[in-house]
Amino acid sequence: MKHFVILFGWLFAFSAQAGVIELANGDRLEGELVRLDGEHVVWKSSNFGEQWITKAKIRNIQSERPLKINGSKSACRLQNMESENLVYQCENSSRIRRSSLLTVKTLMPYEEYKKGAFMHRGRLNLWGAYSRGNEVRDEWNLQTEMEFRRSDFRHIVGGEFARASWNHAPAQDRWNSRYSLDWFLADHWFWYNSLLAGADPQRGMDSYRSLGSGAGYQFFENQKSALSVKTGAAYMDEQYIVPQHISDEFAAEDEFMAFRLATDFRYAMPWGVGFFHNNEVLQSTEDKPNWRLKTSTGLSSMILKRIYSEFKVDYWRDNEPQPTRKSADTRMSLGVSYKW
Repeated sequence: MKHFVILFGWLFAFSAQAGVIELANGDRLEGELVRLDGEHVVWKSSNFGEQWITKAKIRNIQSERPLKINGSKSACRLQNMESENLVYQCENSSRIRRSSLLTVKTLMPYEEYKKGAFMHRGRLNLWGAYSRGNEVRDEWNLQTEMEFRRSDFRHIVGGEFARASWNHAPAQDRWNSRYSLDWFLADHWFWYNSLLAGADPQRGMDSYRSLGSGAGYQFFENQKSALSVKTGAAYMDEQYIVPQHISDEFAAEDEFMAFRLATDFRYAMPWGVGFFHNNEVLQSTEDKPNWRLKTSTGLSSMILKRIYSEFKVDYWRDNEPQPTRKSADTRMSLGVSYKW
């Protein structure tokens, strides 16, 4: 009898500590939270092993384990969910907090956070054009982006390489590489730092570099839409291609500071189609202000698991372009992306 009581006590303690995740369709999975990975909650089910569950499909999460939630340095405990909001309390505060699960970027067992948990994901996009006959054209574009997250810090590394030639003219290469570091200070606020380097001969830039830093704010993020904004300062260093005929206004290089404002918006449309739009405005601090605008607008749709089609329109505008260069550029592209 004594052994039975001890065994029953162990089983009761285990069941009390086990977590439960409830889905919008009413399904319930016992187990425990592994981590948050982008738009998915990774859940280790007692019966089905590790499951990747879209955040928008989750109705409730119950867990007795101390958790790390971005914006708090101490361990937090979930109480329940109200609509899409996590309701929790952290050890360093008596205040009950509410944060949208779709907005939260860091959610993992606190013990894993103390060990330095790590995760990553990425995207590879390829598109091109080839024609012979009345038109001779070769154009190829490769883009990649990888994201690495460790506790409250997110590292993003990306790059682009494009080669274009028309009518057997010498090919022109356009490229850039970029790195950014985001530090999530609270539920909605984060501090960003960015580094960009590249070359764009078609716009008269032999090389360019940019350093930026500032604050970001996530206004909202749910299953339908998301909106965030970044604002801060940027340092610009540009080297220009010398034209055949040099005018008095030509300068071989330019170096200046600028104010930066950027927004990022997405919206989920019917039939699994997603709309996205992001833009960036740079306003120099010189006596004769120079401003630039860059926007990217498009649609994406999943073809197969991890494979997406994407139609995108990029637009650039510079109010003071280089001699012989136009102030505006527009590019439309249709490509295939692989995401992991």
